[in-house]
Amino acid sequence: MSQPPQGKSIWGTINTCVEIALDVYAIVAKDQDGKEQQGIMVKKSSAGELLSKKAVRMGQESGEWLCYGKDIKGVPLYEILLRRIADCRRMEKLIMGQIGELKRDGKLNWTDYFGECQPPRLTLEHGIDGMRKIRNGIYLLNDPSRTMLAIHGKVADQFLTPAAVGYGKREGNTSFSMPRKVLLP
Repeated sequence: MSQPPQGKSIWGTINTCVEIALDVYAIVAKDQDGKEQQGIMVKKSSAGELLSKKAVRMGQESGEWLCYGKDIKGVPLYEILLRRIADCRRMEKLIMGQIGELKRDGKLNWTDYFGECQPPRLTLEHGIDGMRKIRNGIYLLNDPSRTMLAIHGKVADQFLTPAAVGYGKREGNTSFSMPRKVLLP
């Protein structure tokens, strides 16, 4: 890691220097007239990795730094933010893959993690006259004309594929039901 810029800059004497990314600094300096000037300084040795060639060409060289004054300081900021978005998307993809692995590999223990799930609230008022617990958070609901599988929302979110969720119906925050024609041939 390089040292932040100190002392003099193209804008004057540096009063404030804040690192906004690795080797990228927001500068507030006082010029010869005592006016505050602002800009962005990027270490030249890192600029090729952080910025596009066009952005690098726009910077004014000052020793080992590229300097972007008030009129163009948005250029390196914009490109750094775009890189951060791309990094976040890559990280999200990696994390979602890890979550998928956990779901796939740890299915038998996930319901232990959630604790005892409440049974569905569907009762006689919905025409349900029988309920059979299959497993924590999973119930078979019966009435004279239909059979449904009721799954607690937490369990559904962890175990059902998006395609399976598309066939079901969410009832509030905690229950998810699927009609017999989908589940029972």
